[in-house]
Amino acid sequence: MKDIPLNQETIDILNQSLWFKENAPRLSHLKCADWHNERDADRMTGEEYMQKTIADHVSHDGFPERCVSYSFNVGQIHWKKGLTDEQISEATNRLNDFKTNIQTHLNLKNNALFSVYPPGGFIAWHNNANASAYNFIFTYSETGDGWWKHYDMRKQEVVTIPDKKGWQCKAGYFGAYEEDRMNLCYHTARTFSCTRMTVAFVLERSDLSQNLQDWVIEDISA
Repeated sequence: MKDIPLNQETIDILNQSLWFKENAPRLSHLKCADWHNERDADRMTGEEYMQKTIADHVSHDGFPERCVSYSFNVGQIHWKKGLTDEQISEATNRLNDFKTNIQTHLNLKNNALFSVYPPGGFIAWHNNANASAYNFIFTYSETGDGWWKHYDMRKQEVVTIPDKKGWQCKAGYFGAYEEDRMNLCYHTARTFSCTRMTVAFVLERSDLSQNLQDWVIEDISA
């Protein structure tokens, strides 16, 4: 995964999504709230769990086993009971407007993830082999107290990209099981004392998509 510095125009577009960071607890139910504790976060983002996931190979379906977050993906939003139609409509319109701006200015159309992680939130080691594609992962952290980790299959080592305060971007490729195993990208993320938000987009697996990824990187880079 490449760590991409972002220009101000891109940051301004991404900032439109921060409304969801501020309002997530009143809008959505927390996924896997029963796993919202430090012990399980330590285990499922730790190296032993990672090694087990890698060893499982094709029996791992690509999805994370646990993800403690508020989700705003289309079809995955679980609105809190008691919200009015007006409140849901406002949130839906804000979500659609943000995605339209991303699509218009950055040519990124397929929103694969839109999650707000509360303090202590995490996503367990997984590889997205079920959704192989070139990708962009935009992350916002309130204070930078968190990280992304992935396993470099070729070097056989864990790579840690610390969060920083504000926005940052990672771009890469999630391989599939029918490809060279070296293309698999096992990864995890965690936040500690602050709220963290991830908005991810995927392209396709073609050479054309790789070229498009290069073009977008050039367009969004500082």
